[in-house]
Amino acid sequence: MKVINTGIIKPRSSAAALLAMFALLFSANITQVFAHGGEDHGDEKPKTAVTAAGTVSRTVRLGDFEITLKHSALEPDTAASARLFVTKFATNEAVDEAVPTIEIESASGSVTQIAAEKTAAGSYNLKIPALTEGNYNVRANLKSGNETDTATFSGVEVAHHSTETAEGGASWLNTALLYLVGAVVLGLFGILFYFVWRMADEKQIGEETVSA
Repeated sequence: MKVINTGIIKPRSSAAALLAMFALLFSANITQVFAHGGEDHGDEKPKTAVTAAGTVSRTVRLGDFEITLKHSALEPDTAASARLFVTKFATNEAVDEAVPTIEIESASGSVTQIAAEKTAAGSYNLKIPALTEGNYNVRANLKSGNETDTATFSGVEVAHHSTETAEGGASWLNTALLYLVGAVVLGLFGILFYFVWRMADEKQIGEETVSA
């Protein structure tokens, strides 16, 4: 009399459920690793950041104040506009009493004064003149009361830029890597599942042969 071992169904189901659980957990971890970026780090706020639109944001602390300079990518021999924001470091409140004066220093040491037009409390429009290609230092001299402190933004680049920002390129690369790793992981789990299923079939055949 042939005895069919129906108990083999449970190992198969358990193996399938276990593999599915590992696949979901591993895929979730991979997604978190490659999706990391662009989020708010609180106190770890970077001094320089570039948005997807190509706007460069530079932030520096100056005593109790925080100064932020925002501008688009600077092209050689092309005038540009920029924005300067002066806020309190602790509260991010706009500062009205501090008066900034701005200057740009080239690598050769020549200094160009830039007019700062106040548009609101702690907010100023800057007109950056046409500059030759190279790296510059932008200094914001902040006068508050009888004291004057200077914030320096170093490494301001004036160069020809492509239409695709570095951040956009990095984002595309992360997405491509995410899909590639996901495909590899699913493939590995598929192979593992095949071998588990195959071993279960061989075990069932062996038990049926013995009990026949």
